[in-house]
Amino acid sequence: MQALKTTAVQACVVGVSVLSFIALGCSKKQSSEQVSSELLKKNSEQQIGHPTSLPLLPRKNYDTLKLFNGIIITSRVDCTNSQETALTTVSDSNSYKMDINLHVQWPKAATTIAGLQAVTPDIAELIPGLNSLLTNASPSPEFAALLNHKERSLRANLAQLQHLPYRDSLFDCQTILELSNPTTSRRGVLIQAIMNVNTDGSDGDRNLPIDRLSSTFQPQTNYRWGKKSDRPNPCLRDEESRLALTTAELARGTMTPKEKETLEARRDAAKATIAELKRWSFLAGTSDPFIVLPSFMVGKSPDQPVIGDYAVVVSHGTVYPAILGDMGPNSKIGEASLRICREIMPESGADRRPTSRPEVVYLVFPGTAEKPFSAPDYAHWSERCHALWKEFGGSDTASWHEWSSLEKPWPTPTPVPTPVLTSIPASPSPSAEPNSPTNSPSRTNPPVSEVPTNSAPTPSLLVTPQ
Repeated sequence: MQALKTTAVQACVVGVSVLSFIALGCSKKQSSEQVSSELLKKNSEQQIGHPTSLPLLPRKNYDTLKLFNGIIITSRVDCTNSQETALTTVSDSNSYKMDINLHVQWPKAATTIAGLQAVTPDIAELIPGLNSLLTNASPSPEFAALLNHKERSLRANLAQLQHLPYRDSLFDCQTILELSNPTTSRRGVLIQAIMNVNTDGSDGDRNLPIDRLSSTFQPQTNYRWGKKSDRPNPCLRDEESRLALTTAELARGTMTPKEKETLEARRDAAKATIAELKRWSFLAGTSDPFIVLPSFMVGKSPDQPVIGDYAVVVSHGTVYPAILGDMGPNSKIGEASLRICREIMPESGADRRPTSRPEVVYLVFPGTAEKPFSAPDYAHWSERCHALWKEFGGSDTASWHEWSSLEKPWPTPTPVPTPVLTSIPASPSPSAEPNSPTNSPSRTNPPVSEVPTNSAPTPSLLVTPQ
């Protein structure tokens, strides 16, 4: 038993040492004899009198590190000898520098039924005619544009490694295809991607919950309609406070030109947001089913989708009706409102997406937006999405999700008391006896029976609530 304990302790020590080398990306070379000697010394302090041979670590450079965002970093230190002394070398910027080369292998778009089924196995059953629609299909130009925007983002953020996207966010799209049913001529933009969570949007007219935990939360969405009531937007007060603080900070005048420029931009943005919150109502990500596309894919050409177009989301065999409600960053795709995300995975939130695999199908029907925009009518949205789904070739037997409103009635306001007039009897005659009941100090008003018959009551200027 003691031997087993000794072996277990030794294995733990060796394991911890190996993990330490890997986690730190250590490139320092240590001989296996040195490592073994150190481990043996530590172990002998606990196991005096029981010498045991330890396995030797192979001579190897542990120079590979995996960052939190999934980027694999292989490091190398190159040292050369200079002909200058330290006094001169320290001032040379090239004497201590790092060169970073980021290598990315861009994927190709899936264009076959096998490629689509690899991540969405039931897609052929949900869209029976999809295989024929894919005949001679080619990737949408939007797929190449998406990768181009991703590359621009990588180049802009390479100097700050923490701003580079996670691996699954970089490879977030399986395909983008522009398809059309030859019988009905119904067009559809089919996207296979991951699902990010969007919590944007707010509405003062409807009593809905708002989730502002996301660091990118915005109270507006591109789908909007004129306010119908005088109830303030729930985000208005925060924006007004932000404007007041920024204005006060600008008034101090103790700042650099760059800081002043930043504050002025923040002030102008707050003013614009306040004006919009007072004029418009918006979709709410917590309550309304909508999807988000990159800005470059929305309304830039006649064939592209526009805000308000109907769409369906397909996940795990269920079809969810939706609309295109907002635009997002150009370097990522696959985003839906929190309402949709929580139907797919109840634990979804501002910092937890339903899925990181490009398995969700977003099918957008260009040219189907109905204007003017108005508050969501889920029954009408579902009816339109049903019809468009069938025109495109979707199955009649597909499992269909129906949305219900999460709007709550506004609390009944507390009624304001109505003021009424009360009567106070006239003052007693000055000739009354000092000790008479009328002037008794224990009473403020005389009984009715004691009021003189020749005195008429006068209205009081005091009001009391009913």
